[in-house]
Amino acid sequence: MWANQKEFLNGIIRKFKPEKILELGVYSGGSSIVILNAIDDFKNSILYSIDLNSANFVGQCVNKYFPHFMRNWKLFKGNIATEYIEKIGNNIDIAMIDTAHFEPGEILDFLIILPFLKDEAIVIFHDIANQITCSSKRQEWAPYIIFNAIRGEKYLPSGKYILKQDIGAIKLEKNQKKYYHDYFRLLGGEWQYFPKEIHIKQLRNYFKKYYDEDCLIMFEEAVTFNRNFVKNNPKFVIYKYNSD
Repeated sequence: MWANQKEFLNGIIRKFKPEKILELGVYSGGSSIVILNAIDDFKNSILYSIDLNSANFVGQCVNKYFPHFMRNWKLFKGNIATEYIEKIGNNIDIAMIDTAHFEPGEILDFLIILPFLKDEAIVIFHDIANQITCSSKRQEWAPYIIFNAIRGEKYLPSGKYILKQDIGAIKLEKNQKKYYHDYFRLLGGEWQYFPKEIHIKQLRNYFKKYYDEDCLIMFEEAVTFNRNFVKNNPKFVIYKYNSD
């Protein structure tokens, strides 16, 4: 994360003074440190972080370099967010998503956390311009697609090249339920990786619990299409899902 991106993230946190923050995609903990530093003087603020990877390096920089931040931090790792979000609970003020970047990546992540976000919550996405700024990573469309699709007031760092600004935030419109079908339709593109079957099952059960039948049908259609697509087009598949 570049300096101006850290400043933006810090500024959003300081402006909205959240009590409950969710982070998807931890890696070694760089963005976690920025968030924890921003809430260090907030009396009741907690950061909940989730990473699919269970490796020891996940979040290690927090404990290694800023151990005093640990008091405001809860880390979950080793599974997708469906397995932890209910423990974390409702009324999430701010969520930051920095995960796969390849479809369906951040699209699925947003759909997982949406039922648990507070009205007019802030959602932050990193790497929303990777498909433009990184010539070797032009398949990284997921953050760009979902960031532009979400209904709400958009915040971007100041600068001349708006399309190249690589971090952004959205203050959600009220009553997001009326947009659920639009968000699920985004899954209909060609995925660049296919989740493990156990994760597909977890997602299916989760979506059945929090969304209507039409949303579930769209999810199943996208899964069926892309299971066949990646089978027939292996050069497009990225089998290893990593947080960034």
